[in-house]
Amino acid sequence: MNQPAGLDIVSRPASALEPDVAFAAWCAAADALPTMIYTAAADGSVEFVNRRWREFTGHEPNVVLGLAWPSIVHADDLERVMKAWQLSLESGGDLAIELRLRKADGSYAWIVTGAAPLRDAAGSILRWYGTCTDIDEHRRAEEALAKQRALLADSERRFSVLAESLPVICWTADASGSIDWYNHRWYEFTGQSPEEAAGWGWQAAHHPDDFLEVMRRWPHSIATGEPFEMEYRLRRFDGVFQWFLTRIEPLLDGSGKIERWYGSNVNIDAQRRALEHTKRVAETLQDIFLPKELPERHGLRMDAVYLPAEGDALVGGDWYDAFELPDGRLGFSIGDVAGHGLQASIIVGKLRQAIFTLAFRLEDPADILRELDRILNYQEPDMMVTAIVGFVDSAHATITYANAGHPPPIVARTNARPAVSLPYGGTPLGIGLEMNLVTQRFAIGKDAVVALYTDGMIEFSRDVIAVEKRLRAAVALLVEDTNIARPARAIREIVFDDMPARDDAALLLMQFSVVDLAALRSDPATLEKTWRFHSSDPYSAHASRREIIAYLRRMAAEPDQLFAGELVVGEILANTVEHAPGLVEVHVDWRSENPVLTVRDTGPGLRYLNGELPRNVLDEDGRGIFLIKQLTQEASVRPSPGFGTELRAVLSIERKKEMLSAPVRLRDRR
Repeated sequence: MNQPAGLDIVSRPASALEPDVAFAAWCAAADALPTMIYTAAADGSVEFVNRRWREFTGHEPNVVLGLAWPSIVHADDLERVMKAWQLSLESGGDLAIELRLRKADGSYAWIVTGAAPLRDAAGSILRWYGTCTDIDEHRRAEEALAKQRALLADSERRFSVLAESLPVICWTADASGSIDWYNHRWYEFTGQSPEEAAGWGWQAAHHPDDFLEVMRRWPHSIATGEPFEMEYRLRRFDGVFQWFLTRIEPLLDGSGKIERWYGSNVNIDAQRRALEHTKRVAETLQDIFLPKELPERHGLRMDAVYLPAEGDALVGGDWYDAFELPDGRLGFSIGDVAGHGLQASIIVGKLRQAIFTLAFRLEDPADILRELDRILNYQEPDMMVTAIVGFVDSAHATITYANAGHPPPIVARTNARPAVSLPYGGTPLGIGLEMNLVTQRFAIGKDAVVALYTDGMIEFSRDVIAVEKRLRAAVALLVEDTNIARPARAIREIVFDDMPARDDAALLLMQFSVVDLAALRSDPATLEKTWRFHSSDPYSAHASRREIIAYLRRMAAEPDQLFAGELVVGEILANTVEHAPGLVEVHVDWRSENPVLTVRDTGPGLRYLNGELPRNVLDEDGRGIFLIKQLTQEASVRPSPGFGTELRAVLSIERKKEMLSAPVRLRDRR
């Protein structure tokens, strides 16, 4: 390809490198390192690329040192990369840029490349040293430290030159974990002096929310010799925290005893914040696309729960839906879009709307799925989706459904035996094959319970068969039991048994019994109530908030007092959902004149409530705590045994006089 304007790339074979013994030795060491390293002369001409770089690109040295490297940069990134490199050459500033690079197999991978100049005593640039890091898999430039520890132990001087040249934080520690050397980038970032950072002085730079986990895992590595890897936040010299990816490897002697530790801290703040932003957008879309409420019918109660994967950076593509049709039927769907994140959430929204629209003109569920397959192949080719679409007739006597590669529905008609699977079949949507779909029909029966679920409900454990049995048994327990306010949530707690969700999970329940929903939600005689929900489940979190607010409204003597109370409840639950992932318990005790709101979570815990308004009034951090302190009669926080934090607030709402003699009944709202 043509050479970019303004950048003179000179081809220099390996034999033409300058006869600098120190540099030649550095090249020999760098050529053995398992990370991509390159050097360039002061004018930007490429001098050297190491073996790992050549293996990654698939080019031989005589090609690499010529004009080949621009040809493996993605065409959409090339102009931007060239401008950034030229700017660094002209200004002498560090290079740091993300781009897509073609690998030896022809695929492209996102990398971050950085280059920094080495200057002489007069400040003139002698040479550029750079690295390329595969940020898709968080490959660290300093993996070379562990892989080549014997070489680096023989030559501390060459290691120091290498580490000072790389645009990452590097350090070493003795066998006890006491750090005895940093490269200059640690001091530049943290603002610490060598005296402040020596030994265990690095602790002062860690974010308090991450520090306890660091101090749990790092001493364990010191004691066992296991490598350390973790993402955490470090405080910059100006007080701003940024995310770093850290790996620490031990240097062992011949007997396997630890001699030293070599560590690197790679700044991943931009990538982390981009992922968090995408996650927030995807979660918002997921919240929008999942139904806020499910249909309510006499003789039929519907309930659902959605749980995103706890170990994934993004929410996924599971969904459920139920809706009423003009002819009295109830439509329902559940499905799983392959993949995670923003794109999956957008596709979920499209599919839900398409199913809803098709249900108005097509009565056969199999026909709806066939039409949905045509839409999917047209709008989102190569996207696989499993789904079930069906209808409950107006008399609640029959269910018809069709299945496109999804786990089959299960039905329980007695609590004496586990639920059983309904007929399974059909190919997934979007794979380009003929849709062998069959519409199934079955009679329901009084008090039957039907459950539809995605595979995340059973595949979080290695023993999938045992989990599936637990799900079937739990569904059967609901037959003839109408006293559970949130049965889907109760099923989830039984099935997961405090284990994390490895993949997204969705569960849609249909209970064909007469349920007094009003009594379950708001018994006006109950002066104590408890709600439980998982902070990552948007449906149950919103439902619980609505129920709490409705309860306060029914019990309050003065409607004018409700605004402050509702605002406090909203702020407390918003802070809990954002900062305390996991199970949340909300308890309201209104045996006195004013309600006492107690919220327990499983988060990292608060030590105190700061009642001061943030300096920047537009800053949302801290504003919620300020409002809670100002709008309540009393607010306090303490550690909660078995949980994380217990926040107690006395709301400024007076109770209706007719409720003073009401009996106290505590209901567990699972």
